Amino acid sequence: MTRFLSTTWWTFILEVAHVVLRVLAHGFAATSVVTILTSNQEIYMLDRIPIAKAHYKYSSALRYKLVADALVCVFSLLSSILVYKKTRSSYTEHISSLYFNLLIHDVVMMTLVISGCAAATGVGFVALKGIEKLGISWAPICHLARKFCLMGTLSIAFSYADFACMIILTFISEWKLKLLATH
Repeated sequence: MTRFLSTTWWTFILEVAHVVLRVLAHGFAATSVVTILTSNQEIYMLDRIPIAKAHYKYSSALRYKLVADALVCVFSLLSSILVYKKTRSSYTEHISSLYFNLLIHDVVMMTLVISGCAAATGVGFVALKGIEKLGISWAPICHLARKFCLMGTLSIAFSYADFACMIILTFISEWKLKLLATH
């Protein structure tokens, strides 16, 4: 069974995809962390007097997104090293348990990334549009803090790209488990 799976070109493609997508997920998460960390901006009145500062630390949702992206960054790097070592070794006795563990890892990381994206997207929408309802009034700040909003948008976009990598990895791990179970 294992010999059949190791001789097909699909297995080679899946193993390369595993490593490449994990490295991409790490890169997207790292870029998201860097962009959110550099998203601070001071807001000036009459181009001289600082009146406010926009920073990720002021929003619990953006802090949560930063922590989620940092965790995904670290764990995707560790999992890519593990998958790369697995592709280079000839030891295949516990390959189904490896793919099961990778599936659990991918689902947890995917859930963590999308929850951070959802929280930051909500805050970003309020920063862009504001809220005007009875009893609630939050003014939009993106027209005043363009750099902050641009960097926040880029960070969220990189997190969504990371989510796309993680969902594809989840499907690949599930497919590999299904192949191992049926052969």
